[in-house]
Amino acid sequence: MKKFILAVLLTAIFSSPACYAGTPAVEQGRKIFVKYCVKCHGEDGSGSEYGRYLKTNPVRDLRTNRLFLSDSELFIVINHGASWREMPNWEYVLSEEETEHVAWYLRTLKFTPDPKEGERIFKDKCALCHAPDGAAKKIWKAPDLDSSALGPFEMARLIRYGIHGTLMYPREVLHTNAEIANVVDYIQRIKK
Repeated sequence: MKKFILAVLLTAIFSSPACYAGTPAVEQGRKIFVKYCVKCHGEDGSGSEYGRYLKTNPVRDLRTNRLFLSDSELFIVINHGASWREMPNWEYVLSEEETEHVAWYLRTLKFTPDPKEGERIFKDKCALCHAPDGAAKKIWKAPDLDSSALGPFEMARLIRYGIHGTLMYPREVLHTNAEIANVVDYIQRIKK
């Protein structure tokens, strides 16, 4: 895991992980993904039909993993599974190196946000409290998101997990990763 974190840190400093697509480690990760993960997560990581209809919770869109998981969290989820989901642990199936390769591969998956969809969701679900002219703005004193200092990673996590002790409850049961990614993209675009 230490090698993986160091490699990801160096990648973050010098370039994006996507530039490593096709390297032996990423290609090995893709093969492992196809062997073990495609049934639920689909070929492109967006979720297979089977995965989208799992009884407990549908699979998450792995193309958005950079918005929701740090490098160490991604490694932990692959190794130990995901709470409240049918994601099994792979710790006893994959070696540490194979887990690193899968994580590298997941970092190369691409998601293209839809800002129009993000705007629609924001207006339907968020503007009441977070738009400058939101009707509940004065009552709840929610921050204007168009002037937020939060970056995409922090904003996505706040939307997904909520803020304890506030009306900003976790939205992960209401919105998919892709929907949250679309909202985050929209908010980042309208920032002043």
